[in-house]
Amino acid sequence: MRPREFQEFEINILPHAFSGWESLNRDGSPRLFLLDGCSLRADLGRVAVRFRSSFPGSKFLAVLSPENGGFAEKSRLFQWGIDGFVELHKDWEVELIKAIRSILNGQLWVPSEVLLAFVKQAKALLDTQMLPGHSLTAREAQILQLLMRGLPNKEISDALDISPRTVKFHVSNILSKLQIEDRRGLMPDKLALKAS
Repeated sequence: MRPREFQEFEINILPHAFSGWESLNRDGSPRLFLLDGCSLRADLGRVAVRFRSSFPGSKFLAVLSPENGGFAEKSRLFQWGIDGFVELHKDWEVELIKAIRSILNGQLWVPSEVLLAFVKQAKALLDTQMLPGHSLTAREAQILQLLMRGLPNKEISDALDISPRTVKFHVSNILSKLQIEDRRGLMPDKLALKAS
């Protein structure tokens, strides 16, 4: 029986998985992963990347405690591809339902200051790495934002409704213009090293 709150969506709710291995052994269709940052003893960003490779098109919502849900952690996790955050507070259950609905409708559930910091970091990357006399096209800028969140070419092509071959072409141009060897140079840990 599907909970009343989710009857509007064509989704199946899977039983709780006690390990990443158990989750990965289920069918490979896209899904919404609810990651419990309060009890999971792993880096949620790396968990999302790992699961995304097995379940392309999946979304990720992290439940965080007030102690581990600060701005810096949310910014870092957003760059790793987490689509939303719910902090544990007195009305967290109500917010959780809203966040799930939002993410299932293709939106993000991320504080505005995290989005603003992400945009500023993208701009700083462009300002410091761009070859003189070059600029990104509007489409390349869209793709760069998705690349910086760790999305693979297939998910980018689905999100922007363009062919994977076109995405590959744009990615090659972006990396060349930014003087970055490969897309790993856009991962959060690499960008943090360049900033320091």
